[in-house]
Amino acid sequence: MEPVLARRNRLFFLVALLPAVLIAAIISRYGVNVPYGDEWSVLTFLGKWDSHQLTFADFYATHNGHRILLPRLVFLALAELAPGNLKAEMFFSLLLCSLTSVGLYFLLRRSVSGSTAKHLALWALINLLLFSPIQAENWLWGFQLQVFLSNLCVVGAIVCVTSSASLAARFAGALVFAMAGTFSFGNGVLIWPAVFVVLLSRRERFAVQAAWIVAALLIMLAYVSGYPAREPTPAATRWFDYLLYFTGFLGAPLARIPNGAPLIIPVVLGGILVTGFVWIAARLVWRREGLGTTAPWLALGSYAMGSAAMAAFARIHSGPVHALDSRYTTVGIILVISLIGLVAAVIGQDPNPTGARFRRKRIVIVVAVASVLVLYAINLPFEFRYLRLNRSFRERGKAALEFSAVLDVEQICRAVLLIREDPETLARCLRVLDRLKMLHPPRRQTAVVMDTEDRPKRATDEYGFFENLRPSNDGDILIASGWSYLPVEGRPPAAVVLAYLNGTDWKAFALSDLTEVRPDLSEKYHSGSYLDSGWRFGFSRSLLPPGDQEISAWAVEAEKGRIYRLPGFFFR
Repeated sequence: MEPVLARRNRLFFLVALLPAVLIAAIISRYGVNVPYGDEWSVLTFLGKWDSHQLTFADFYATHNGHRILLPRLVFLALAELAPGNLKAEMFFSLLLCSLTSVGLYFLLRRSVSGSTAKHLALWALINLLLFSPIQAENWLWGFQLQVFLSNLCVVGAIVCVTSSASLAARFAGALVFAMAGTFSFGNGVLIWPAVFVVLLSRRERFAVQAAWIVAALLIMLAYVSGYPAREPTPAATRWFDYLLYFTGFLGAPLARIPNGAPLIIPVVLGGILVTGFVWIAARLVWRREGLGTTAPWLALGSYAMGSAAMAAFARIHSGPVHALDSRYTTVGIILVISLIGLVAAVIGQDPNPTGARFRRKRIVIVVAVASVLVLYAINLPFEFRYLRLNRSFRERGKAALEFSAVLDVEQICRAVLLIREDPETLARCLRVLDRLKMLHPPRRQTAVVMDTEDRPKRATDEYGFFENLRPSNDGDILIASGWSYLPVEGRPPAAVVLAYLNGTDWKAFALSDLTEVRPDLSEKYHSGSYLDSGWRFGFSRSLLPPGDQEISAWAVEAEKGRIYRLPGFFFR
């Protein structure tokens, strides 16, 4: 019997690891090393560090209302250890999530009665959600490690306060995690009330509860000290928009499915999850039984719902649909995870595990778990489509950034890489990228392009074809079109650059910013990967020197800095 149990435990353990392995593969395949969105503000921070002008005020300063002191330390450390490798930040997020997973396993062992196989099976289900691809935006955006850090801190604080260590060690450990979470992400302030829920449920001494409240007040005073005044957030035009945002935020981790009415399913699911959690919590409080055992899951669920309420209050001006953003699912998923632990802990306390009532409960649980698995499976295709689109956009931005010193591509960079900095700040950021050698490949300092395979007169079309160049109706704009493809990667390139012959050199003068659907190519090559391989864009004649010019097109592989000449050329 023992070998059978051991094999089953090993099987459950391996299954529990698979979701993390999947995310590692996703980061490796779809992650792009290019600054995106808020990461441009980190470049300003790193520039100050390089010029020895960084102060504590720079670490402590708010960012979009969050005090991200600890993440800034991580950004700085990773910039020193792996300059320009933003995938390191993405994998660091995976490490943080893995530590969170370990903490959740400890909580399962402490709160759910039963065998190791039962704990591992529950852990596998939790990991399926904790490492879900539905969080794609956060997995592929290194800056978002702060969200994973906040999740780790709330779980870590609860693990500490429920451990069997001495009171001083438990309190100190929870205090460290709560402080770290507070200065990592705005939602981290909710760790304090979440831990207090555990202290109350476990009936800790009044002195301990009072000490925790005093510590929370002191940290909050430090948190708000020097907090900049912000303009009031515009209120929702309809009161129930707050409710839609709140429930949509919590339901999105299971149903971020694109459709004509995207809010309906997440709101319904969010409502069911909140109702179920509140109902179970109310019964536990009313009966005053099992509160100490279930306290970790009650605290985690409260943390998730508090986060949803904070987001609704602060972001409602963007509309309820904003709650469905992929980056919010990392926090919203905690409610589902807390319900798994909560239900498992409550079921384990049932005094009659063989009665008809218990069997009905098991049927409900089996249906609920099956529903979660079905929703997970339904979401997967949409998330992988998002992953491909995300990689395509980031690579296009990286290609534009590579040519930003020699071509006028600022508009493409701003639109694709979400750059909000003013021109002067952006220029400083670009200088930091160059000086610290944080862009791989580095920005081009010359417009001359050369074929990576030394085939400047390529006649075969494995990389695509430059099909047409014609004047627009007004005659001043020329429209180039064709298709391009990277056969090794099995997808279209990041961009296409046009060049004119300058003596014996090809000199780049324009970069594509528009793709075109080409079903004819998918049919010809019997592959859907060719569908988005078309390109078409216009450019002004003023970009060309006077007289007739020979013009060529080149496919740009942004991640490796490779360029391939496409067959076909035109004179203009």
